[in-house]
Amino acid sequence: MRKIVRLYINWLTSLSKKRSRQGLYEFLNAEFANIPSNAKVLTVGSGGEVNDVLKKHAKLHGFEFVSFDYDVSRKPDLLGDICEYDFKSQVFDAVVMCEVLEHLPSPQSGINTVYNVLKPGGKLILSTPFILPIHDQPHDYFRFTRYGLLLLLKCFNKVIVDERNSYFEAIDVLWLRLLQTNLSSAKYLSLIIIPVVYFFQRPISLLLSQLVSTNVMTTGYVVTAIK
Repeated sequence: MRKIVRLYINWLTSLSKKRSRQGLYEFLNAEFANIPSNAKVLTVGSGGEVNDVLKKHAKLHGFEFVSFDYDVSRKPDLLGDICEYDFKSQVFDAVVMCEVLEHLPSPQSGINTVYNVLKPGGKLILSTPFILPIHDQPHDYFRFTRYGLLLLLKCFNKVIVDERNSYFEAIDVLWLRLLQTNLSSAKYLSLIIIPVVYFFQRPISLLLSQLVSTNVMTTGYVVTAIK
């Protein structure tokens, strides 16, 4: 019985994460597929599925990438704090900073470092949450609106900011993320709520998203910025 419950929880966790990051991996696959074979890419934050996707594209398309992280356990190529790291003469054709910006104690300093290390015409590929519960406590410091991101990236020549999903889909994600809270009562509730939201409420949310088009709420943003 315990094994069945554990398998059920793992399945629910997978559903929750998939929906929470809706729009992210489609964006990343499209961006990574356009990186030229002779490019040198810096990825800020060396762990997780984002970098697994990047590795696959690097192998497929033949570009080089260098991992950067402050956590030695993730075994990055470069170890340090992106807010103050000195790359000296190193420059990159692209920088990937996904689900990292909210964890930086000084986001503008991190963006400035990335800008300085990019070649002219180089691209920043960025994602960050907006309406999403606190995670990786206590190192989750900020949430950014579209306008906050444009302000942080004002030094770039061209910036495109897109929502990852719609107003109503963002509400669904908050229900789905119950499983990842530290409250036992919320976790038990999520065992019932997640299947209901995923299979029954989601079609309604998709319909409402077509009827009420607004960009005032989303789970997060995907961004490209050209130096």
